[in-house]
Amino acid sequence: MQRGKSFFLIPDNGLIFEYLNTENAWFWLRHEHSTGIKGALGSYNGSLFVVDEHGSLLIRERSSSDLAWINCTDMRKGKRVIGGPPFDGIPRTKADEAIFFISRSGRLLQFTVGSRKFKWKDCRSPAGMKIASIVDQEGFRENIVFVVGRNGRLYQYNKVTELWHEHYQSQHLVLSRSPGTAVRSSILSLKGSLFMISEDGGLVEYRWSSTEGWYWIEHGPPHTNVTLVGAPGPCFGGNELFLIGSDGNVYLRYLDQGEWKWRDCGFPYEDYRAGGDGRQDGAKAGNDDICVDMDKNCDHKVSSTRPIPFSEDSIIFELEDGRLAEMKRMEDRRWIWLRTIGTPTSLCMADFWTSWAS
Repeated sequence: MQRGKSFFLIPDNGLIFEYLNTENAWFWLRHEHSTGIKGALGSYNGSLFVVDEHGSLLIRERSSSDLAWINCTDMRKGKRVIGGPPFDGIPRTKADEAIFFISRSGRLLQFTVGSRKFKWKDCRSPAGMKIASIVDQEGFRENIVFVVGRNGRLYQYNKVTELWHEHYQSQHLVLSRSPGTAVRSSILSLKGSLFMISEDGGLVEYRWSSTEGWYWIEHGPPHTNVTLVGAPGPCFGGNELFLIGSDGNVYLRYLDQGEWKWRDCGFPYEDYRAGGDGRQDGAKAGNDDICVDMDKNCDHKVSSTRPIPFSEDSIIFELEDGRLAEMKRMEDRRWIWLRTIGTPTSLCMADFWTSWAS
């Protein structure tokens, strides 16, 4: 929510926690709500959009020292939702700014948030097709929302004309139902790409250039025995894309002198034999013999939950045991595992302070 200062965690038990930095001290803040929270769907101007167990869209916002919940589904023409856009879109503050969501029936919903003039609009769906996920909301092109249908095909919605368009893709290419990531080298660049995961676990790029138009590039998986899971992203600088493998490792797809390459970043681990405190400069990339795990509740591999950019040079992942791990880019451009973070719901390294907020 605040780069380098705050982020939210929503575990499977329906609780919601915030990891907050106050006066250079980190602590967990629990946000109470009468219903269980299923997940976070977006953010805008310091407010968090979440969905509860009934499909209601809620806003959690902070004004000065006060905290409040707003139920958007209870508003006029309000709908129940199941999904939203990727978190790392370009922040905007237009007077008519809106966030897009997916209804339970697979339709695209527009919720105006600019100037707090809350308003719902039903944008329907492509003819005869229900929407599975939002690939990108205006990160690649202004007024354009890219979505994946439940048939694994790519579509776009134009906010201005209110028209739907299906993009061409070969019959063998079926996209997964996960969100995607928009990549541009700069906001002024005419070139750019949408990165998505195929149904068989490979990386797919849908690229645009002013000379060649739209075309598909299939990057595939990082290894023949590893597929990609979850959603791609985030991307840093238009040339470093993070992905998660089926082996629990983090993979980096990066540009090196105009050529895309793979790098296996492994996963974090604690060296208990050396009395490690969770901070180290290396990664465990498949050598089980170098790590002696003294806690049966710990699983250091990375889960398929889409990571979040925490600052301009750091990223937060969720581990299989419920803890979090941070990667940081050093001055020499290398990415290293910086630390692991114990969470209120993980049985591994449960050393944290928790406060409660209503």
